[in-house]
Amino acid sequence: MRILSCHIAGFGRFVHKDFDFSAELTVIKEDNGWGKTTLADFIRCMLYGLDGGRNKSVSANDRMRYEPWSGGVFGGSLDFVYGGRKYRVERSFGKTPAYDSVRVYDSNNMLCYDFGDRAERLGETLFGVDSESYRRSVYIPQGEIRTGSLPDDMKNRLLSLLGDGGQGANGAQLAVERLDAADRALRARRKPAKGKLDEIDERLTLIARQKAACDDSANRAKGLREELLNAEKEISACNGELAQLNAAIEDLSRQNEFSARNQTRREIEIQLDSANAELARLREFFGETDPATVNTEGLQNAVTEYYAVKTQLEDKQKTLSRTETSTKEKAAVEMQINACEKVLQSYGALLPDGENSEAGTRRKVKKGKKIIPPRRKSTNFILFVSLFLALLGAIWLETKPIVGLVLLAVGGIGMAWMFMRLMPRREKIVVEERQARPAISDEAIKAECERTQAELTALRAKLAAFPPETEQNAALLTECSQLQNRELALERGICNFLDNFRFPELYDYRAAVTLLKEKIEAHAKAARSKTDYEKRLKEYGNSAEMRPVYANNGDIEDLKARKAALERRKEEYAETRARALSNAENLETQADKQSLLAEETWLTEEKARLEKRHRAIVGAKQLLLRAQENMATRYLDPVERGSRYYFGLLQNAGNRALRFAADGTPLMEDGGKLRELEYYSAGGKELVGFCTRIALADAVFQKEPPVLVLDDPFVNLDDDKTERVKKLVKELTKRYQIIYLTCKNERKL
Repeated sequence: MRILSCHIAGFGRFVHKDFDFSAELTVIKEDNGWGKTTLADFIRCMLYGLDGGRNKSVSANDRMRYEPWSGGVFGGSLDFVYGGRKYRVERSFGKTPAYDSVRVYDSNNMLCYDFGDRAERLGETLFGVDSESYRRSVYIPQGEIRTGSLPDDMKNRLLSLLGDGGQGANGAQLAVERLDAADRALRARRKPAKGKLDEIDERLTLIARQKAACDDSANRAKGLREELLNAEKEISACNGELAQLNAAIEDLSRQNEFSARNQTRREIEIQLDSANAELARLREFFGETDPATVNTEGLQNAVTEYYAVKTQLEDKQKTLSRTETSTKEKAAVEMQINACEKVLQSYGALLPDGENSEAGTRRKVKKGKKIIPPRRKSTNFILFVSLFLALLGAIWLETKPIVGLVLLAVGGIGMAWMFMRLMPRREKIVVEERQARPAISDEAIKAECERTQAELTALRAKLAAFPPETEQNAALLTECSQLQNRELALERGICNFLDNFRFPELYDYRAAVTLLKEKIEAHAKAARSKTDYEKRLKEYGNSAEMRPVYANNGDIEDLKARKAALERRKEEYAETRARALSNAENLETQADKQSLLAEETWLTEEKARLEKRHRAIVGAKQLLLRAQENMATRYLDPVERGSRYYFGLLQNAGNRALRFAADGTPLMEDGGKLRELEYYSAGGKELVGFCTRIALADAVFQKEPPVLVLDDPFVNLDDDKTERVKKLVKELTKRYQIIYLTCKNERKL
């Protein structure tokens, strides 16, 4: 067999990827994470398909692991040559194997049936081994070179080589399988499955219980026969009375028929009048509007938006009210600060050593009645700050109008106030009035001055804590205006819409929407009822055609009640009779021991015969299995010879030799002792595993050589062994097509 190429529609990280494998040796050198193992597993899955996908672990579930990462088609195709003919296999995978599909095409792109009904297991047809044996031989993935016992399918294939050269199935294995099937047919190994002997045992147990119940069944059947006779007598009496009642009811049914029709018609007319009245009442509500054309959804959306806008507007107005309150509080604090400053000035005039004291004032008045206020350092600072704020406001006037106006106003007011303080002013002081004032001690004035100064400091700190809210108030006013306009527009539209209807009073718009929907639904229901009642009324014809009502309705109703009671009584007796008859027949049948005794005798003889056959089958299978185990040394010889040959080429063994156990497990003979490979390095186990797989391929695939897929299997070898393995791989290309994948330049062929 040869693989020519493959197309990956979607498999793991690959999407719409093509690969060419037409050469005897295809080497793919890529970095880790490129998808080398994914490509190798794709080739295997094209031949053997995917597992059931029940394992929840991604590492053990290829169906979950290789589902396309980007979505899309899960699968692809593989072109290969087998038996000198070219084929193409196409597979697509689903969540479970039930959704998988596989098709094989020949070189003419026609569906091919050369592989019969085994296209889903194409690899078994091509190589003659199952998926596990394929993994243990020609498919060599990285880090998974196992050296344990050979799979059963591989053992059977080697045994078949001893018999007919690998052309047919292993006769010994087939015999074991047939004996095992015959054994299970007689005695099942698992419940609830049953073999023939199991069924006979169950039947014999049932017969024993049935025999014990025969006598009881005979006694019960006799009592049921007596009950059956009594039921038949009662049924006959009921039939006679029913015949008399039917004759009486027939006489009265004619006249009562017309009475019933009249009554039904009157009821329908009442219901029709009620429907018409309901429609008339609803037409008053709708006016000229057709209820079927009313768009309640649009009205519902408008009402919802209206109340949402209204709620937002109320929140904004509350926020604006809070900011206005804060502004008023700020103005009050400023007034208190001005009052405190004036009080401090008056206290300063009363102090003897102060510049504004009363003595100093007298001296200034005596000099010409002009008082020039003293110029302090704070006056210069306030004047400088006012000038700076005025200039800054003039600069920001174009970019930030509101802030610029505020700063310009504050600066202008500050400069004007300072100039007024610095200008000379006249003040007449009447000495006599000052002398007449009561004397106040300097210590009290100083204490009051300090208290006022502390209060002034606290007020200034409180004034500084107020945030600037000019821009915020302006934005809130704009938002409130927009929300008010939207609220008015929505309310106007809602009112215009609701004016088309006759609401009893003006109330909440949401209640109006609910009432409107109820009215529309009631109108539709009343219209349907009216149509239905008119149709039913036509079925009863004209009221003039109805016959007059007779006065003896009570008689017929009494007769019908008596008839119904009698029929129920008859049905009860009929059920009793049927039940008694059925039970009596069943019990009489069960009371017959002759058939049970005959069946029991036959089953006992059949059980003895089958048990003898079962013992013979078990003995033959044990002998055949022992004979099959004795052949282990024969079918392992070709594999052992090939493995030892390749192992000798790759490593200088010295006093070491490769051996195989009876189950196919490789062992190392070292110094005359056999040791398991777990005692040796990972590189040594890789060499043994690789040699064993090549030897298996040589022994098993003699007619049609397979394709060896090597997914970087030599990661643990040193440089010398790596070079030897590379030479061996190149030599193997003379017999096999090889696909070699690696991530290192030193391991590249």
